[in-house]
Amino acid sequence: MSDRYTLDLPDVGITFIAERLRRDRHELIGELTVRCTLPGAKAVNGYLSTGDFNFSSVRARQDRARLLTQRCAVDGIDWFGLVEEVCQRVFQAEREGEPDVDLRTLPRPQPDDEIRVQGLSFPRRHPSILFGDGGAAKSYTALFIAGILAHKGLSVALFDWELCGEDHRDRLERLFGPDSMPVIRYALCERPLTAEVDRLRRIVRQRKIDYAIYDSVAPACDGPPEAAEVASRYFRAVREIGAGIGSLHIAHVNKTGDTSEYKPFGSTFWHNLARCTWFVKAVEQAGNDATLTLGFYNRKSNLGAIQPPVSYLVRFGALTTFTTVDIADSPELAGKLTIKQRMYQLLKRGAMSISDIATELDASYDTVSKSVHRNPRHFVVLEGGKVGLRTT
Repeated sequence: MSDRYTLDLPDVGITFIAERLRRDRHELIGELTVRCTLPGAKAVNGYLSTGDFNFSSVRARQDRARLLTQRCAVDGIDWFGLVEEVCQRVFQAEREGEPDVDLRTLPRPQPDDEIRVQGLSFPRRHPSILFGDGGAAKSYTALFIAGILAHKGLSVALFDWELCGEDHRDRLERLFGPDSMPVIRYALCERPLTAEVDRLRRIVRQRKIDYAIYDSVAPACDGPPEAAEVASRYFRAVREIGAGIGSLHIAHVNKTGDTSEYKPFGSTFWHNLARCTWFVKAVEQAGNDATLTLGFYNRKSNLGAIQPPVSYLVRFGALTTFTTVDIADSPELAGKLTIKQRMYQLLKRGAMSISDIATELDASYDTVSKSVHRNPRHFVVLEGGKVGLRTT
């Protein structure tokens, strides 16, 4: 299926464009635009008519043909026949859809299909979600990521539902300095994402965008985020805007429930349809409003292994800096690691016996022993019985 169908009739100077197609209660709905260059036609900038259209309705075809007849006022044109032909062709194309392909003939993913930014990893051609509670500097982190990618040579866009361009511009200068601000294409969005598709798709194509930040999911929804169909429409819109380009979507967490740190707020489809998700936790230093420690935990990774946790020390001021630190240095952040992750961080200091590891992590001997034997790619039992990190 396509996101646009065109029937061009150059001999009579008429072009039909059908786009924004969707199924609603078993009827095919979309936009129908008619361009006309015939003398005497009441066209506006070359367009005779543009509007929503029910391709399934015979009555709608009759009404649109009547309108086109009135606006064109040129004898000899069978407008109903033309509208009928457009509808029949659109139905045929939608039923046929895109042809199947032999998977063996498709190119393999490129080595650079993974984007890495100071320990964080995202798929280059698929959507990811960064989620956390309010005050976890998610938007600031997203802008930091966007700037790093732009400095690496990617064309990056920021689609914003929460702040305004002046706020992000100020943050960009604080992050990178007045003389090193990277180029980031910015678009303020005031309607749901499904209503912004055409504008954002045009920006992506004209600016040749490689990666896009969507900030943030909840205000960009066209309904309650808890609804599965809302999440599905959101991701379909993302695909329409730029199929094949990567994107990072900022989301919040559920205020209650055991899964608040494992899945974004709303329908489980937000977690299911994203290819990669990261949860971010913020820890404030007592009496220091200008410093924040952030812990990032990879909760989902469809296209590769789950990545180890990452921690930044963020200092705010005339300049804002993100410095990578050891997540184990923060007890509150380290407490959210799995036993395997905590062992990995601990053994960076050197090999230890299973008993000493269990004591240090306040875990049982059996739990540590099982983790060692279940993760031979990460841990190795050295001569003498101590456990170390596998280096190859």
